[in-house]
Amino acid sequence: MFTDDVDYRYHPYDDPVRGADAVVASWLGEGDHAGASARDEPGTYEAEYRTVAVDGDVAVATGTSSYRDVAGGPIVRVYDNCYVMRFDADGRCREFSEWYMLRPAR
Repeated sequence: MFTDDVDYRYHPYDDPVRGADAVVASWLGEGDHAGASARDEPGTYEAEYRTVAVDGDVAVATGTSSYRDVAGGPIVRVYDNCYVMRFDADGRCREFSEWYMLRPAR
């Protein structure tokens, strides 16, 4: 999925998490990178994304991520997301930046 030397940003202004192993550790809550969080419990989240633009080696996807406090419970937070990705010649992601915003309660 990622190049070995990927630059991954939880926010576009962050210093990147560098390297695929560091990204995985960060996802698992084993890193202290800005924007990283503890690992979500199974059944407490769902997500849906779609590609909106591709230009050469750059792609943009948007979508939503919904979270529950407990598996099977009501949705308590929804984020609107935009991801900007750059790929290498083999189709692996070498740069990934997240842009996400908490959707206001209605």
